[in-house]
Amino acid sequence: MKRSTGVTVAAIVLLLGSALELLLTAFTTILMFWLSGKTYWEPIPTQFLILDLAGVAFIACVDIFGIITAIGLLRLKNWARVATIVFGVIIAAQSLLIAIVFLLIPLPTVPNSPAHIDAIMRATMVAGSLFFFAIGLWWLILFTRRRVREQFQPASVPIPPESSASAAPSPAVPIPAVPVSVPKPGRLPVVVLVVAIFLLAGTPAIFIVPFMHFPAFFLGKVFYGRTGALVYVPYFLIQLILGIGLLRLKRWSLPATIAFYIFGIFNAATMFFGSGREAYIAAVIRAMPMPPMPAPMPPGFPFSTQEFAYFMDLGGVIGILFCLVLTVLLLRARPAFNQAARERASASA
Repeated sequence: MKRSTGVTVAAIVLLLGSALELLLTAFTTILMFWLSGKTYWEPIPTQFLILDLAGVAFIACVDIFGIITAIGLLRLKNWARVATIVFGVIIAAQSLLIAIVFLLIPLPTVPNSPAHIDAIMRATMVAGSLFFFAIGLWWLILFTRRRVREQFQPASVPIPPESSASAAPSPAVPIPAVPVSVPKPGRLPVVVLVVAIFLLAGTPAIFIVPFMHFPAFFLGKVFYGRTGALVYVPYFLIQLILGIGLLRLKRWSLPATIAFYIFGIFNAATMFFGSGREAYIAAVIRAMPMPPMPAPMPPGFPFSTQEFAYFMDLGGVIGILFCLVLTVLLLRARPAFNQAARERASASA
């Protein structure tokens, strides 16, 4: 089937966006290391170096996959359509959250800054976030439309009529086209794919966190040092196992993932209302790696303890709402897991 203009434009936007972000990430990383050698900049802390390199590697992998996905869209590959839907969901959700955050959080103030600079920065960040939200929503709507889905389906090949030299001539009868392949039952729902990608994409961050000497918070208590690092190990393994189980539509992975999110909501609630909240915030601030900044800097820059606590509370509320939404969406995807289990049972019988 011929590729539509909308699919072509979406592929070009994804290709250019991924390529530009890859180049920008490389440029900013090189610039940061170059500035760190200047006399008016402090040396890069080891923790920030680890965090920056891990973030750059992750962004580079996502950008490279985005370029490959854009090429797949131009070639009308169905996996590229599904991947673009996932990209759209992630970009739309992330951009909307960023816009809400910049509307609510207090921005750090710099002495002797121009008037209304805070309002200009806030409006710029919100407008940019809404722009990317619109792109993600556009991809989500475009690639879920029936006419667009049909473009990514396998081509149909007509069966030629049986011919024989001795056969009597017969009137030409149109023969319906027969698809080469039939749709496979038990398809992976998009919401399950999105949740699996969130879980698997979060495992590298969990693996890196212990090396950053961040404390761990578990059911109202704060754990430091090696004990805190050991607390992150079960999270790493659980997210890895759940992500793989969701991708394979294992029936046990659905209730296990829902239970994991419910536990995360309960654990976050104990942090908000528990007695260890202040100790955890203070420990995170002490361990947080900061980029090298020109000296001297004003006290409390870029944020104070109260502002950081506000950020954590807002992030926690958004995280709880996000987990609730994913839990509801996963419950609606239960038929796909049941169908996959029936197919495995019938195949093994």
